[in-house]
Parts: sequence; C-alpha cells; structure tokens
Amino acid sequence: MHPTRIDLPAKARARLETLLNQSLADALDMEAATKQAHWNVKGPHFIALHELFDKLHGVLEGHVDEIAERITALGGTARGTVKTVAKASALPAYPEDIYEGPAHLQAKR
Repeated sequence: MHPTRIDLPAKARARLETLLNQSLADALDMEAATKQAHWNVKGPHFIALHELFDKLHGVLEGHVDEIAERITALGGTARGTVKTVAKASALPAYPEDIYEGPAHLQAKR
C-alpha cells in the first residue's frame, strides 16, 4: 500500500483495494462488452441500439474511473490492464458471434 492521508488501518485499506479491484475488473469487462455490441449490432433497430450501447459505454466509463480513483486514494494500485481484467473478471464471456439487436439485448452478462 502507498502512503495516504486516509484514516483507515492498512489492513482495511488492503481489503478494500482487493474488493474494488474485483469491481474494477468486472466494470471494465462490462464496458468492453458494450463496445462489442455497439460495433457489431445489426438489424432493423440498428441506429437506436448502436447509440444505446455507446451511451451505456460512456456511463460505465465514468464508473470505472471512479472505482480506479477510489483504489488509488486508499493507497492501492488500480489494476486495469486488459490481461489483468481478462484473468480477474467474474463475468461470463460476452458472445462474439451475435449480431442481431435482440441477441445483444438478451446476451447473458
């Protein structure tokens, strides 16, 4: 843990770092899934879904940044590289073989 002015015991900060890094991995994975859907959606509702997925990505991006900044404020290290997230995410893999709008909307995450 890095030095910080946060008045929490180091053990508590380390536990929070672990929990927040798990949330960070899941949020980054979800953020990437929204871009996957945004780039690949096809069908009669293309433009509405294309814009929806892009908007969701933007919302998630703000939350991802907030989580990462909380980790570093606690004196931890935000672990958000693609390799780290791929190993740490608890979410199921987003299907890469779907294209139609309803399939993206029903994809299990």
